[in-house]
Amino acid sequence: MSGPMSDVDPIPVFSFPTSWSHGRGLAGRAGTVLGELGCRDPLVLTDGLLLSLGVVEPVLDSLRAAGIDYTICDAVNYEPTVDLFDSIIDRLDLKKFDAVVAVGGGSVLDVAKGLAVIGSFGGHIRDYAGFDKVPGVPPIKVVTVPTTSGTGSEISDGVVLIDEARKTKFLVISKKICPTVALTDPLMTVSMPPRVTAFSGTDALVHATESYISKGAGPATELFALRAIELLCRNIRAACDNGGDLDVRERMQIGATMAMSAGMNSKLGLCHAMAMPLCALYHMPHGQAVGMALPVVLAYNAPAVGAKMEAVFQAMGFADDGFARLEALLKEIGVLARLGDMGFQESHMPTIVNETMNSAQRPTNPRDPTPEDIAAIVRRML
Repeated sequence: MSGPMSDVDPIPVFSFPTSWSHGRGLAGRAGTVLGELGCRDPLVLTDGLLLSLGVVEPVLDSLRAAGIDYTICDAVNYEPTVDLFDSIIDRLDLKKFDAVVAVGGGSVLDVAKGLAVIGSFGGHIRDYAGFDKVPGVPPIKVVTVPTTSGTGSEISDGVVLIDEARKTKFLVISKKICPTVALTDPLMTVSMPPRVTAFSGTDALVHATESYISKGAGPATELFALRAIELLCRNIRAACDNGGDLDVRERMQIGATMAMSAGMNSKLGLCHAMAMPLCALYHMPHGQAVGMALPVVLAYNAPAVGAKMEAVFQAMGFADDGFARLEALLKEIGVLARLGDMGFQESHMPTIVNETMNSAQRPTNPRDPTPEDIAAIVRRML
């Protein structure tokens, strides 16, 4: 979807710029993929923990086997801020790289896309904030190997960074920055601890759910979203309980990528709009923020979506008492919490309301909220 979002209902589209391959052991083909792209000087971007645990080794082995020299940067060790992003740029000569191979969770993958933009076109990342500010497809290729199942950043059109000065997050959104190639390999996700599995899987579930009921939904996004809801909701508890079950990990990973395939085309809604200020104010994981909002926002949106709400709960496996069973699941996997326990103060309300109203994700919410509506939703989360 190109151009700035507005309150006019969008025309459904489905665009998928990334070449996506999935399979067990596929991370070991990263070197071959770079060779096929004609790339010989990649930056490998990851985080220090994954590097120390050996999770990145299949990718590095494949690069060595292909005779490709590489540079490693393992600095993305927390949810990225503008300052972190700037510090990485300061320590690297981006002009020397023809590709970024990103191995990690959504933070790593987002930073990789941002580095490709700056390395290709220069400037500051804030110059590209908003919709379609990137002047072209970056000549620096991006190959993504996700180690979590949730953000969908391996194929998405967005970069998300925390803007600490404004106490919120901002987005760079353009189909031009979708990764060149995504390699999803469930073997790369087995090291995820239960907490990360829960938060990342919930993020994907919210992508799928909000996409399905979005004003921007169309036949293709609805198909992808509904299947993703089924794969994610029916497997997330098992993934948290037994992370070594490759069948479960595989279903979660396919569901997560399908969810973002739908979400980046239909756009999302209030859960993601609210998550921006909530994460910045209370330093909670993104997946927890959207998960805490999901039951309340779904209840708010229910009058506007008709039979779609029933379809959502059927896909989740909740034929009866859908709202109660969803809340129970989120509580069981450790996602559901109360804002009142996280340091909410009444003085925060204007920031939450204003940032939510100004979010790029708000216009496609199925019900048009007023500032009073958003405040009421927040109060239900206390």
